[in-house]
This record gives sequence, C-alpha cells and structure tokens, in this order.
Amino acid sequence: MRIDRYILVFVLCTLSLCTLSAVERTILLGPKTIGKAWKDNILIEPRHFASAKAGDVLTVYNDRAKGMSQAAFQHPKTWQGVAPEYGCFGFAGPFRMTLSDSILNIARTYGIILGGHDYRILRVTLSEASDYEETIVWSGPAVTMKADWSASAEIPGRCFESLQEGDGLRLHVSKVQEGAAAKLMDFTWNALAPSVDGMPVGEDGVTWFIYDRAPLLKLQLAGYGSQTAMRVGGKGYRLEKIGIVRQTGEVSEDLTDVQRAPREYQLQPGELFRGEKAFPADWSGNLSLTAAPFQESTENDVLVISYTLDQTAVASGTKAQLSIRNSRWQEITGAAEPVWYPLDGTDVVYMFDPVALDQVKTRGLILTGVGFTLTRIELISAQ
Repeated sequence: MRIDRYILVFVLCTLSLCTLSAVERTILLGPKTIGKAWKDNILIEPRHFASAKAGDVLTVYNDRAKGMSQAAFQHPKTWQGVAPEYGCFGFAGPFRMTLSDSILNIARTYGIILGGHDYRILRVTLSEASDYEETIVWSGPAVTMKADWSASAEIPGRCFESLQEGDGLRLHVSKVQEGAAAKLMDFTWNALAPSVDGMPVGEDGVTWFIYDRAPLLKLQLAGYGSQTAMRVGGKGYRLEKIGIVRQTGEVSEDLTDVQRAPREYQLQPGELFRGEKAFPADWSGNLSLTAAPFQESTENDVLVISYTLDQTAVASGTKAQLSIRNSRWQEITGAAEPVWYPLDGTDVVYMFDPVALDQVKTRGLILTGVGFTLTRIELISAQ
C-alpha cells in the first residue's frame, strides 16, 4: 500500500511539472501605443531571453489595430528585421515570432525592438514550442511558386474540418529565395484577409493565426470534401506541407519579473511627446516625429526638450542629436557632420533657422543620443 502511495505522489508531481511547463509567461505589460508613420516602438529587454530556447514563441497581444496596421520585430542596432519575414508584416489579432538560434543571439545581446504602426500592445508573452500542437492536413504534391506569382496550390475543403478560431495555418516550405512571399486565397482567387496578401516567407515558412470568423467560414463552408477551399500562391518558395497549429498552454498572471511599458500620457497643446523613453549607451534609442505638427511653425518657434540623466552614463558622456527624418541621419541644419548637444541636466532649447525649419516641415525629425531618459518635447512660440 505504501509503495502504491509513493507511485501516486510521483505521478501527481510529474503532472504538476508538466502543467507548469505549459504556462505562457508575460514578459512585457502594456499598454504601449504604436502610432502612425513608424514613429513608435519599444525595446523588449535582453534579460527576458536568458533562458529561452530555439523554437520558443514570442506572442504580442494587441488591440486598436486597423486593416492596414503593420508590425515588425527589429534588431536594435540596425533597425532591420531580425529575420526577413519579421521586418514588416500585416496582422489581424495577436501575432507571433518563433525564436531561431540567430534571433536568440540578437535578443540575448541587444533585446528586440517591437515596432510598426497603428496598433496598441497589451502584453507580450514567451512560451515553449511544446505549448503548440500541429497536425499536418496537406502534404502535397509540392508546388514551386514562380517569380511572376502565376503558380498556386489548390487545398481541398476537407483539410480544414478541424480548424477553429485561434488556430494557425503553417506553411512548410523549401527552396526559399530572397523576397519570398505567400498569398492565401479563397476558391475565387481573392485574398482571405489583407494581412495574407503577400506575407513574407522565411526559411522556416510562415504561420497565419485566424482570429476572424469570416475567413474561417470561407475555408469550412465554401469547400466540401475534395472541392477547392483555399489556394496558396506567392513567389520565391516551394510549398511542401500545410499544418494546423493549436496553442495548448495558458497565460500566467504572475507578473513578478515583468517589464512594464512606460506610462502613456494625454498630450497637451504644444506637446509633441510626453512619457519616459530611454536612450541607452548602445545608441539604440531614438524618437521620430512626423512633419505634421510643424506645418504652421515659424522661425519664432522653439523646441524644448526635457529629460533626466542616466547617472551611470554621465562619466562616459551624455549627448543628443537632431536629424532629418528618413534621410540616413543627416544633420537637421544641413551640416555635413553631426551637431551634438551635450546634456547637463537642463532643458535643450532649439531655435529653428530657415534650413532646419524647411526640413522639419517637409520631413519631420529624429531625436537620438545616449545616456538619458526623454520625458517631454514641446513646440512653443518665442514671441
């Protein structure tokens, strides 16, 4: 009897450990608004990836997305996508990134920038690959997608009988070329959703999670049995298999070590920015302002930039620069070399000359630098 009891305790402990391993851990808690024109972003700190493994999945839960919203997982040093398929993509619901060895090397060293436009981040989670189950529902024959987008694969309706809202369709691919893209279409050749009309395809394929009833009904009701319910097209890759991916883990509400997004403020008249945005010593920090708020500006207007110093960076130097937006960091005054503003704890007051005023009215500007936390930017008249 005692041996049976020990066996029962062991089984219960094993089941408990299995349950714990299926928890989806929150690493970043919003809200963080990613506004228009690719001007907003947030750094997911490197510490969150210390124990992560290749195959783990990063999920971004969001709201306020629009039909043309886009997202990006970017390298903090280069601002390029951490992989070609993550540089710019559309979405309609939570979106995900599978961590490869190369992405993990970036994440553990620099962290990952989460950017894009027109949505709000609610939380970012990290879960293990084992938290997702996949069932292969189509296995060929394989189709090579030509450069002219003329090729496609016809997928029968029976493949989607078990598909549910929240599931993902995973395209398994090979022979991926630079610029590869996929298009998921219904039986009438129309894209199932704007976000799947030219999805970037990486070496590991691409997965589209369905959070809208409309495309789900198209796949389940339009095609019966062997009739075509979906066409997969695109360019620059070979489609090998299609699987249905389903998440099995649960989101943990433990926020012990969570990273919290900076508090968001309602801008007051004249304010271009208000919050807490870090500009660390690795030059990864910058803030982009579009040309819109400068349209009525004159040479009598000034920019007032408020900040707090990172005391650990004071010894190595703290400074800021104003560059022209979308111009490869060209100095806003037109000077060939950057003009740096040393920071001593007092506000930076910038007065426009004719050249700089013309640049901000047509292109906007970018603030960059090191060793401080930006708290406010005001545009005020000196008159």
